[in-house]
Amino acid sequence: MANTSAWTRQPGFFVYTTYTIAKAVVKLPSLMLLYTIAQFRPVREWTHKQAFVVALTRFFFEYSTTVEFSPAQTLDPGQEKDRFVTIDPFVEPAQEGEGQQQATIPIYTGIATPQPNGIRPTKIGAVWHPAPPSTKDGVSSLATAGRVFLHFHGGAYVVFDCRDREMAVGASLLLSAATAGNKNATAAVLCPQYRLASHHHLHAQNSNGGGGHFPAALQDAITSYAHLIHRLGVPGSKIIISGDSAGGNLALALLRYLEDEKATHGLPLPRGVMLWSPWTDLSVTAAELEKRKEDKSDLVPPVMVKWALRVFLPEALSTTTTSANQEVAKEGVAENPYISPVKKAIVTDVPVWVQFGGREVLREDIVRWVEVQKQGGGKVKAYEIPVAPHDVFMAAEGLGLKEEVGEAAGDGVRFLDE
Repeated sequence: MANTSAWTRQPGFFVYTTYTIAKAVVKLPSLMLLYTIAQFRPVREWTHKQAFVVALTRFFFEYSTTVEFSPAQTLDPGQEKDRFVTIDPFVEPAQEGEGQQQATIPIYTGIATPQPNGIRPTKIGAVWHPAPPSTKDGVSSLATAGRVFLHFHGGAYVVFDCRDREMAVGASLLLSAATAGNKNATAAVLCPQYRLASHHHLHAQNSNGGGGHFPAALQDAITSYAHLIHRLGVPGSKIIISGDSAGGNLALALLRYLEDEKATHGLPLPRGVMLWSPWTDLSVTAAELEKRKEDKSDLVPPVMVKWALRVFLPEALSTTTTSANQEVAKEGVAENPYISPVKKAIVTDVPVWVQFGGREVLREDIVRWVEVQKQGGGKVKAYEIPVAPHDVFMAAEGLGLKEEVGEAAGDGVRFLDE
């Protein structure tokens, strides 16, 4: 397991927490007063509320990621009740056990093969919006639905999850965009609870999944996609893979996997992909991000990226192909296109729509990915919200940008329908 910061354990935790409280007492009221004057806001076009919410969010992220606070994931339904479901992995006949479904074809292969460090497919949770699908005569209601979004949440692979507190607003905007102008249209959103790298030791101890390093999240993404296809009977042509921030990175990894290994896993391709502020280059360090001008107007602090890179990247990466076994040392892992999609275009006919903020620190990496993908022959549409910081999909309500994000979602759906 990667070494943790001294601030994550006593007495460091107490010292840093005390320092942060004292800092908050002085800094936050000062910013609230300062931002009443537009010229002192990070972005003059922002309202007072937007400027303060970005500052407050960044302040919280700086603290929580410095002490590496990330609530444990659970498979308990919680307040989502019957909308929360568990999804079993697909296993080979020799591995089949209680609660698992036999796979007649190898669903997890190539980059997603079980790793020497024990990372392998495991049971995950997920939340449905607006309601779980019904079944009649053995046929899922989703088989005839208009669109099914498979959305992966953001959080740098270290924080957040699929629950309503993070995903309810974004999911509602996707549903509204998918059914706009057609009262008979139907749509659903499935938000998987993929494994977080910050919980690597918990997954390793308490589950059969072996941990949360890469490719754990990709294995879980494959599980959720195959679940829609094989268990719920959803045609690939009705599925839109979606993701915000790290979830956008995961969405691209899943699309690449579906293309690269299609001769083996047999899964159909989706209708399209929607990306919201995707993390496209994990080879860019926290120190490099801190030097960008957008760092001053974004809500993602470099310390969050530093933590994520330390725990998400495995010490080594094994891939199993039909021709060879390969192992890549950690120094080269971030260069792998499954981890940093900007390194190599995905050869695909699946259209990809991508949104980014004009004031977010990942903007140049996203623009560079768009160029790489287009040069590789991909069908891509970029959509910029000029005044937006990172990941307005998740922060739409807090930043007062629901209307802008809703319009963006509508544009994305229309593009994928072309």
